[in-house]
Amino acid sequence: MSSVIVTVILGLGLALTLVRRRSVGIALITAQSLTLSIGAFTLTGGRSAAFLVASIVLAFKTVALPLLLRALQRRTPEPRLVPAARGPLSRLAAASALALLAAAAIPPISHTGGYIEHAAIALVLIGITVVATRRPALHQLLGLIVAENGCSLLAVAVPGGLAYLIELGALFDLVLIVTVAAAFVQQIHLVLGTGNTELLRGLRD
Repeated sequence: MSSVIVTVILGLGLALTLVRRRSVGIALITAQSLTLSIGAFTLTGGRSAAFLVASIVLAFKTVALPLLLRALQRRTPEPRLVPAARGPLSRLAAASALALLAAAAIPPISHTGGYIEHAAIALVLIGITVVATRRPALHQLLGLIVAENGCSLLAVAVPGGLAYLIELGALFDLVLIVTVAAAFVQQIHLVLGTGNTELLRGLRD
């Protein structure tokens, strides 16, 4: 996979730390998943048929995931923008620092070079940062998807590719994250009238 594609995937993950609107976040996740799928297809030539199937699964996720997220967004309208716990620059600085830490502290996993592997691990850390620093439940869900895209990128980076890991990751996105988390987000919205998870701190028995 070319370094340009990997850089775009990483940049889209960092961009997610800045946005406030859920629609923009979904668009960034869609673009990131699409770029990852394109990158996987560029590697299918010298790999097994199982890796080709895994690349097709990634492409299917690129179509299905945004549709599910858009449906969730429509079913949980926000009356106003949810204020962020941290400012956009502080979120970007935290995510960037974790990405640089991953690049500096983690040695290459394979002999193919460390950039794609460091970018993959950085994406996992960026996703965790989004989950930890955003209040809207949907934004936290997007952070989980960024982290899973990092795992998929790492599976692609391994020589020969880990097709089963890519397929399990896509299944994790489409079934566990979106289905279960969507039910959770809708219940929060039903009870509180908003997806602001900060309000959960005020709940008492």
